Amino acid sequence: MSNIDELAKCLGSDRASVDELMSKHTTLDIGGMADLFYETVDSSDLIKAVRLARNYKVPVTVIGGGSNILIGDGGIRGLVIKNKSDKISIGESKKKDKTFLTEAVAARWQADSTKGTFKYDFSDLDYDEWDEKRVKVTIDSGVNLAVAMMRLIDQGITGLQWYSRIPGTIGGAVFNNVHGGTHTIKEMVERVVVLNSDGEVKSMPLADLELDYDESRFHKSGEIIIEVVFDMYLGDKEKAKAVVTEWARRKSIQPMNSAGCVFKNISEHDKERLGYPTTATGYIVEHILKMTDFKIGGARVSNAHHNFIVNDGEASARDYLAVKEEIANRAKKLIGLDLECEIITIGDFIN
Repeated sequence: MSNIDELAKCLGSDRASVDELMSKHTTLDIGGMADLFYETVDSSDLIKAVRLARNYKVPVTVIGGGSNILIGDGGIRGLVIKNKSDKISIGESKKKDKTFLTEAVAARWQADSTKGTFKYDFSDLDYDEWDEKRVKVTIDSGVNLAVAMMRLIDQGITGLQWYSRIPGTIGGAVFNNVHGGTHTIKEMVERVVVLNSDGEVKSMPLADLELDYDESRFHKSGEIIIEVVFDMYLGDKEKAKAVVTEWARRKSIQPMNSAGCVFKNISEHDKERLGYPTTATGYIVEHILKMTDFKIGGARVSNAHHNFIVNDGEASARDYLAVKEEIANRAKKLIGLDLECEIITIGDFIN
């Protein structure tokens, strides 16, 4: 009996699936088979499954909502865990405290987003909550970001309203330091509980997380986020709900049959150097590279938001990468710009 078979037996044949098609578990609807697939129901289940896999020397990959990732057509070797832990714990409220204020992360938000088909702007919706009372909230990494946002706002706890219509989980939001307008999740993170490579559960303060624009230490550390402790606000419930609704309406042009934005927006320095009216990479793809509806196989540049590559129904990972690489190659050749990819590739890719 192979290690995969032994692991499947330990996880339970009623819950562990062999040769699971991963396209069913991504927003892009692309991806080959996982050797073994398992959905965890809580944090202890997640920790147990990861430790078991490591004991059997089976590679383990943890995913959340399946956004912001591209899984290879050759699938994923070893165990894939879909983290569906769903616990939210609310602590006691406390007085407002600006000592928690962290250094802002430049989100590279476009100075003028009215150019081309990329027409939404959020500056009129922005407001400061630093004078509100605070409350500590602990959220499992597998909790859906939108679910957490609405459950907390319903109880008068705000701070997540800036991330309306962003798919994925709390763990994924911290993994990428997700941004919404001028805000990043870093603003409210106090600490993160992780499972490290030695199988130990450790608490890490914000200062150790290396959170930056679409970056964190977790991109390279191999640590698995178990739960996140936030310092949130007892803010204006109705105002936050209004922001959620309007933010989602304006972002409705973003295509859902995608993995999210393909490339990071360019820096202010590059914007000034190139003389562009915005930092938005979608503007460059549409107006400078002239790639509206550019397509390879079933993967196509979205004509609604040009920094998205959509799956028209039959796209492979190979198609997606080919479109992405063509955009990057043209940007380098035509304007000398090295675009930075936001999408994380996982698994085996077939040439």
